[in-house]
Amino acid sequence: MSKQFTWTGRVDPEDGEYAKRWHQIVTTSPQPDNFASLIGFPCDLGVRCNKGRPGAEQGPDAIRAALANMAWHGMDGHIYDRQNTPVGLDLAQAQIKLGEEVERALKEDTKVVVLGGGHETAVGSFTGLLNYLKKDTNASIGIINLDAHFDLRKPGKNGISSGTPFYQIHEMLAQRGQKMKYLCLGISEISNTKALFERSREWDVQYMLDTEIRPHLFHQVTDTIDRFLESCDHLYLSVDLDVLPHWQMPGVSAPAPYGVSLEIIEDIITHLATKKIKWLLSDLVEFSPKHDIDQHGAKTTARLCDKITRAMTGPVR
Repeated sequence: MSKQFTWTGRVDPEDGEYAKRWHQIVTTSPQPDNFASLIGFPCDLGVRCNKGRPGAEQGPDAIRAALANMAWHGMDGHIYDRQNTPVGLDLAQAQIKLGEEVERALKEDTKVVVLGGGHETAVGSFTGLLNYLKKDTNASIGIINLDAHFDLRKPGKNGISSGTPFYQIHEMLAQRGQKMKYLCLGISEISNTKALFERSREWDVQYMLDTEIRPHLFHQVTDTIDRFLESCDHLYLSVDLDVLPHWQMPGVSAPAPYGVSLEIIEDIITHLATKKIKWLLSDLVEFSPKHDIDQHGAKTTARLCDKITRAMTGPVR
């Protein structure tokens, strides 16, 4: 069992109730006013299998530490930190355990934010949501992945990895006679082979390249999102931190030479908050503290976690 993270930070009692920070609204036990849950997945087994730079297993607690002193501007109540899901040495079993924890959290009527871990996290995240919705056989889940990579690779001789999560999800849904609805924003052409682009076309994956996601073209991004969500009942947002340019996110396995700026990523999150869709689940993945520079990546990841949590639960600015 991994050691529990202890939430501590600055307290400003002279400014009263409106001076709360993250460490003051997070609880490590069930409360009647919990409105969101955090779940850590300290895993980079998939990154190693994908021949990437390991280090993402340290991500969840590093993100928590960067969050702790951030001012809270969201709704009243508590965020339940369910701590880290045990990982072990078997990635498939770890993904199952994460899925079970996500499902439990959703059944407690809280929105869920998962802190990875490599992008192998996505399989556990999605499995939890899918199992939570199993009674609603007609429910359609739209997956929006902010990422430089499709992560649609076929499992090779090393098995499943951080490069295979959406291939796995596609196969999982196909076994149920369902189609994967998948929109990927921020794709780097030089980081994805022709085979992956061909698979994306074969599976009707929607995507925009990083070079297409610019401030003066942002209306095209929102139009793409809006069309995609028209046929979806639920939203699962996955944010791979390597979608950001290397100078904003150095602490990842594969830093992006081009990327999509933090400003635009935040604008996408704000836009999603305006949509009338059931947004129950998000995750942030691939943050690797050992490759960070002066906590630049940790602070950026924590900022995005705060933004996403408020976007899912309201209000957000």
